[in-house]
Amino acid sequence: MMTRLKRASLPRLRNILVVCVAVFACRQLAAARDVALVTLKNSRPAATRAADLSKFIKTTHKWPDGRDLIVVLTDPASQEMRIVSEKLLSLTSGEFRKSIDAANKGRLVFVVVANDDEVLKTLNANPTAIAFINVYSINSTVDVWKIDGKLPLDPAYLLHSQ
Repeated sequence: MMTRLKRASLPRLRNILVVCVAVFACRQLAAARDVALVTLKNSRPAATRAADLSKFIKTTHKWPDGRDLIVVLTDPASQEMRIVSEKLLSLTSGEFRKSIDAANKGRLVFVVVANDDEVLKTLNANPTAIAFINVYSINSTVDVWKIDGKLPLDPAYLLHSQ
């Protein structure tokens, strides 16, 4: 009698396990983030090459015309900024944090704020700045930059999370 109960419960247990795995997988996909590079409306050209952008952010901290670069972003350890650090800058989040600290010793290059709403407020106060935000935070006050000719919803866009 006991073995019949065990056999009957095995398919049920397997079904429960399959549902749990599916829920976990969907949760991971729902947490996926895509990042957009933005500036204030009409403030700068809205396209760049990834290699140039990486150089401006990592080393020169200047635009090609010599003006100072200001980068507004959220916590460098966040999921969105890990995408930026790893895919665009080829840095770990720890290396990115050290790079931010080193760059900010001379002058304010990186402005780190709590969330995307704060990123947009800070961007409004710094018209020559660029910012990295979640694509769901894009609004009518910003222009979205193309990176290597791709926008955030295009296939093969550099700052996709997947």
